[in-house]
Amino acid sequence: MKSLVLAMLALLAAKPVSAAEAIDVSKLSCKQFTEYNNDNRGLIMMWFEGYYTEEDEPATIDFGKMAGHLAQILIECEANPDKSVLEVSEDAMDD
Repeated sequence: MKSLVLAMLALLAAKPVSAAEAIDVSKLSCKQFTEYNNDNRGLIMMWFEGYYTEEDEPATIDFGKMAGHLAQILIECEANPDKSVLEVSEDAMDD
């Protein structure tokens, strides 16, 4: 529980893309995703982790697993910049 609280605090302290900007992840291209800095990609990855977590799965954050998912997404996005990052994430997050 303590690590979950620390992770949430880190997310709150991270600088968002823009305080007034909302991201429609369904329209986010791989090119746009790869152009974000590491902080912003990390925030989006946290969103993906929550989006793809099944309701009956434990409420844990596996940073090693998330780093692997990010690496897979970045490799696929570099090869296919016009693809939707949400589409690419479906394969990367399916493990």
